[in-house]
Amino acid sequence: MCQADFSCSLSPLAQCVHAYLAQRAGNTDPARPFTGRIAYGRLCTALDPRHQYWVPRRYKGIGQILGQVSSYEHAHGRPMLSALVVQAASKRPGKGFVELARSLGVPVIPGHEMDFWRNEVKHVIAHWTGQTSRSEDFPYVEKARARLAWIGRELTDVQRLLG
Repeated sequence: MCQADFSCSLSPLAQCVHAYLAQRAGNTDPARPFTGRIAYGRLCTALDPRHQYWVPRRYKGIGQILGQVSSYEHAHGRPMLSALVVQAASKRPGKGFVELARSLGVPVIPGHEMDFWRNEVKHVIAHWTGQTSRSEDFPYVEKARARLAWIGRELTDVQRLLG
């Protein structure tokens, strides 16, 4: 997974997934962002019609590639492209989507996971269609910076007390 030091790169397979999702997002009408969603199976078949990497029904391994793509995007200050990939029946993301966001330090409020995902889909489409600025595209960055500043002040106070 990518770290915030921006030193990561994508594997060739992840690059293909990234390019496909970025193009899909860029071709989606920003007024109708949820039309940009794609089911796991359709994504795998579109990119791997001979099923060399992902075998139908379970498409094992696509979650890891999507995790690499979204970690890369997050490390570069962009919304998580994997928000577009959903389960065919529910048209919603798998549980790994929010788990990944939380592991990247994104403050997803418990009980509001679907709200987070819906907003992320909108941010992905807005970003790749050029409809928003970077700060609008990634709204929790400022909140995270404020929390880090607060933590820094608290650490300074603790060091002074222990000093």
